[in-house]
Amino acid sequence: MRGARGTRLGLLASLYFSQGLPFGFFTLALPVVLRARGIDLHLLGASSLLLAPWSLKFLWAPVIDRFGTRRQWIVPLQLLTVAVLVGLASTDPASEVLALSVGLFLLSVCASTQDVATDGLAVALLPEEERGFGNGLQVGAYRFGMIAGGAAIPAVYVSFGPSVAFLAMAGALALATIPVALVAEAPRVRLPR
Repeated sequence: MRGARGTRLGLLASLYFSQGLPFGFFTLALPVVLRARGIDLHLLGASSLLLAPWSLKFLWAPVIDRFGTRRQWIVPLQLLTVAVLVGLASTDPASEVLALSVGLFLLSVCASTQDVATDGLAVALLPEEERGFGNGLQVGAYRFGMIAGGAAIPAVYVSFGPSVAFLAMAGALALATIPVALVAEAPRVRLPR
């Protein structure tokens, strides 16, 4: 999968963007919307615990690195993320806090696990001389996703409602899955332990 530089970088940018988009919405915009709808501030503060998988991903990272290809992890995780967002489209976040919490936790597990696989993919795809630029692209694409999730998706939420906002995120993530689903990944070389 070490094809053209633009293809490699575009693939990685789409994956990191797709991690940042829901994260930006759920951490920057949704708390404001929920607070305006009367959700208790203590509950909103406690909701940050739902992001614990990002801090704990080191526990399952060795499994991701050891079994399957990175693409075999990334594609199903992206599709599961899309499915969770589609499921959330049928809820009212302000009145169905439990469903929202379960959805946010699942999204956190999927995105943090996908991050492990995507980081491994980046190392495998990028020649050493491109890794510095690739790291900058990783941060930039993730932050751009956060900005879109924290600004553009809330505009959709306010104008068209939560269902359309969740479906818009699901659509963006489905599109971001296409490049990685279409590109063949070279088998990993297993180093002796």
